[in-house]
Amino acid sequence: MLSRLATAARVSRPMAWGLARQSSSIAVGEPTFNESVGLYFEEAAALTKHSEGLLQVLKETDTMLSMTFSVEDTENPEILHTIQAYRAQHSHHRVPTKGGIRFSEYVNEDEVRALASLMTWKCAVVDVPFGGGKGGIVINPADYNVDQLEKITRSYTMELIKRNFIGPGVDVPAPDMGTGPREMAWIIDTYRNFKPEDVSGQGAVTGKPLEMGGIQGRTEATGLGVYFGVRELFRQEDMCASLGMTTGLADKTVVVQGFGNVGYHTALYFSQRGGSKVISIAERDGHIVNPDGLDIPALKAHFDKTGSIMNFPGAESVEGDPRAALELECDILIPAALEQQLNKDNARRVQAKVIGEAANGPTTPTADRILHQRGIVIVPDLYLNAGGVVVSYFEWLKNLSNVRFGRLNRRFDQKRGQSIVNALKRHSIELTEDEESSILRGASEQDLAHSGLEDTMIGSFHQIRKEQERLTAETGTGTSLRVAAMVNAINKVAEVLKKKGLMLAG
Repeated sequence: MLSRLATAARVSRPMAWGLARQSSSIAVGEPTFNESVGLYFEEAAALTKHSEGLLQVLKETDTMLSMTFSVEDTENPEILHTIQAYRAQHSHHRVPTKGGIRFSEYVNEDEVRALASLMTWKCAVVDVPFGGGKGGIVINPADYNVDQLEKITRSYTMELIKRNFIGPGVDVPAPDMGTGPREMAWIIDTYRNFKPEDVSGQGAVTGKPLEMGGIQGRTEATGLGVYFGVRELFRQEDMCASLGMTTGLADKTVVVQGFGNVGYHTALYFSQRGGSKVISIAERDGHIVNPDGLDIPALKAHFDKTGSIMNFPGAESVEGDPRAALELECDILIPAALEQQLNKDNARRVQAKVIGEAANGPTTPTADRILHQRGIVIVPDLYLNAGGVVVSYFEWLKNLSNVRFGRLNRRFDQKRGQSIVNALKRHSIELTEDEESSILRGASEQDLAHSGLEDTMIGSFHQIRKEQERLTAETGTGTSLRVAAMVNAINKVAEVLKKKGLMLAG
């Protein structure tokens, strides 16, 4: 039985950027993560034609829920664990709001506000009709057993339900750092038990196990989106020429910081689909290097067995600060770990020509300026790591309709494919086994999720490029992809607010 003896909550209205109680800055003298997101917003907002009043509305967090609750210890019921947790809804220009829930001892209100804001701009950039949200629980999951984690997760969910902070049309959580399908299963089960009448209730959370309404393709979505985004950049002849590089990803050297879900899938797709050489992977205890390219599936097997990338037989292990890998010579650098990894202290030593931000906020504003001045192209996080929310959107749509993608049309497509094959054979047109299989095969749910993600990432990239070209022509200076993406997002959200009217917008 969960204890409700020490429950408190506070719902607050906007707090000024940078006034949060705790800094998450890594490099001394750098702004906090929340301040960094605010600075990026202000830089882009100055290039729009919206009023200062409207821009202030766009910048601030609409609603912030801060709570404490207690749960009984599973081994000693006399012990109560008091838990601090948050949920932010940055913008209600579109609902539901959407964003992950992270379990980390370093979670703070400043970080949650920043991540919720980033989700608003991320959704706008990739045309996903959600406002931004984010949640966090201040715990180190390693300090709790499974039963305790379940109690904490369900207790947090009940707090959200009581305050109408969760629901398929209100606010839709998802996995983030320290959480995954298991935690999402606990959340949706708790919600469904309290809201059995909600026929669309399975859409109250995404990133769920398949058995509980999840979607095939969600696990790899963020990493695959990173691959699609960088691949599209390398299809642009003018951009590649300006970098002194050839088009395409084949034989490009890649360094990835982080070997969690995003880092692993990013490395896998660059290696297997792109034909790139992933020459280095960095993790918490150091980095490994192989100039000829790492065997990513073999490294994953080693990592799962040992809990570390170090001492992998197919590479040289380098112990020490994993951020040293950020300074290795390579074509493409993929920070896929924590915030503010590229900062004023190391930005001048980065040797990559392209940086793909797979993590949230891996580059500080100071580093961003230094890298841009050096001619290094940064593919920004608010676009590049949006794959997760794109496929979460597909999962949400699946849950609202209560029909698996492909269920209504897959067999029809297969029969039509067979008719095409038969017609070709009647005209003595020979097909290879692979060609025939490709025509006959109906799209699975995963195929459709990947296809939708690919289309989204390609279309969004060209929206950003068009904005970049417009801004460069207007200002007479080189505009970064980050500024262009943020301007694009601000304009989209602003137009929604203008058209719907501000009285009921927040």
